[in-house]
Amino acid sequence: MSRALTVVLGAIICISTAAAEDGDQVVQAIKESVQDNSRLNACILLAQANTSKDRAAQKKAIETVTGKLKHEDVNMLRARADVARKGLFGYPQDTNLAYRMYAKAAKSAEAGWNAALMLYQRDPSGASQTDAKAILDVLQKSGASAMNSRGIIGGYSHYIAGRLLESGIAGKADEKQAFIHYRASARNAYVPGAYHYMRLLMRSVPKLPEGERGVVLQEMRMMINRWKWQSPEIMLLAGDAYSARWYPDTHGFMAQYHWRMAAKMGASEEIGDMAGALNTRIKKLPAEMEKRLDESVEAGMRNTMQVKHTLEYSDLCVE
Repeated sequence: MSRALTVVLGAIICISTAAAEDGDQVVQAIKESVQDNSRLNACILLAQANTSKDRAAQKKAIETVTGKLKHEDVNMLRARADVARKGLFGYPQDTNLAYRMYAKAAKSAEAGWNAALMLYQRDPSGASQTDAKAILDVLQKSGASAMNSRGIIGGYSHYIAGRLLESGIAGKADEKQAFIHYRASARNAYVPGAYHYMRLLMRSVPKLPEGERGVVLQEMRMMINRWKWQSPEIMLLAGDAYSARWYPDTHGFMAQYHWRMAAKMGASEEIGDMAGALNTRIKKLPAEMEKRLDESVEAGMRNTMQVKHTLEYSDLCVE
């Protein structure tokens, strides 16, 4: 065999071996992913326990589900709660059972969040003092509102904790703790939480020393630029920041631009009387500036996004 052919064959073998090893690594990653998703087995077992036509399989599933619930398996508690809340797999809808199951799964931030959301949404007119205390308690015990809580569950949970603590519904109002929760919500990228964080920040900016004020204004500017396009409330705050001359604004143009953008972006979910708030802010500018302002607002509206920041459950089971 020629030396050149030997080199070529050796190269092919090396490539094949490397490809096989890469393939094995992908297979390993898939296996790890499947193992990580083993919590979904709870949903499968619940479905089999109520819908399987194989009597032996159904009996085994019922025994397994019963055993896991008895030992308070977190995934099974979450799954049973999801099934009861939504009436999945032929089970009757039972919100009281769902809440009890979520509350029992105390080690799960997702379950704690779901329990809190059930209470938070129970009365359209707002949470009662009893419910508010229970919400804060379940969020804290499950870790959903802990300072190391991350992602959308952290964003949601810190937002609700902030709202309840600021309002004082659960007892005495605690604005400092509310601010801390709003900050955590903002840093988990939940936009309504970011709005309330910036709202309290802006109220305190004039009281800060010059050095600290610069840091706060820089953080606010970053958040405004990131989120104002999907939040009329943050667009309004941007106008307030320019109006206060915290950022450069010639003849009030930038303040009026942001306020008028906020007015065109639609109703607010966080400000009770958005129209009234804007009516006290929006003023006529000289004719030449008005023309430029109208053109800027028209162009700016192309960058806005209609985003509903709806609080949603963290479900394990779906139909």
